[in-house]
Amino acid sequence: MADETSYTSNRRLNTGASPVNAISFLVENIIKGLVNTAIPVRVDSCTAPGPNGSAGFVSATPLVMQRGADGKSLLPASLPKLPFFRIQAGDAAIVLDPQPGDIGLAIFAQQDCSNVSSGKTDPAQAGSFRCFDMADGFYLGGFMGVAPQVFIHLDPVSNNIHVKTPAKVTIEAADSVTINAPQTNITGKVTVTDDLTARGISVSKHVHPGVYPGSSTTGEPQ
Repeated sequence: MADETSYTSNRRLNTGASPVNAISFLVENIIKGLVNTAIPVRVDSCTAPGPNGSAGFVSATPLVMQRGADGKSLLPASLPKLPFFRIQAGDAAIVLDPQPGDIGLAIFAQQDCSNVSSGKTDPAQAGSFRCFDMADGFYLGGFMGVAPQVFIHLDPVSNNIHVKTPAKVTIEAADSVTINAPQTNITGKVTVTDDLTARGISVSKHVHPGVYPGSSTTGEPQ
């Protein structure tokens, strides 16, 4: 009875044509199996510290499936705890934590970087001898996203800045807020909890002169 067992391989037709081809095939497959560079991923979950914490981590699933020697696709496993990128310098940052469903790029470090953590700036000994491993990944986000509903648009063509949100905008300053513009247009209701000064005149504490000559001034607004 003939052996009906079938075998599959990723070898090329000329792989066994010479010792050089065979060694080249072997080396290429070792490199492909050990070296990871970058791959597009989908965010599954995120530790979202917001403005009160440092940049956190995401768990993400690769969007490109590997293929076995038999040609069948292999479902990818989620990559846990990838540190995500935040625009930050010193203690100043733009806080925009990734959200589930975001598409980004996972990049993988040259060496084991498990001993590198938030708040540490001195070089650290590699945790192991692994290299280009998916365990040492970082997440860069913002690729192929949907149309934003909340945004800050910096237009390099018109030099305009457009800020949009369907909710509210809060500006918090320990000292003061200064707006320098020849014209400021405000549409809608404005609520001031303390006082507002226009050309040196207090809105909440100003008084008006009396109606008739010699009469006293009015009281403060109520």
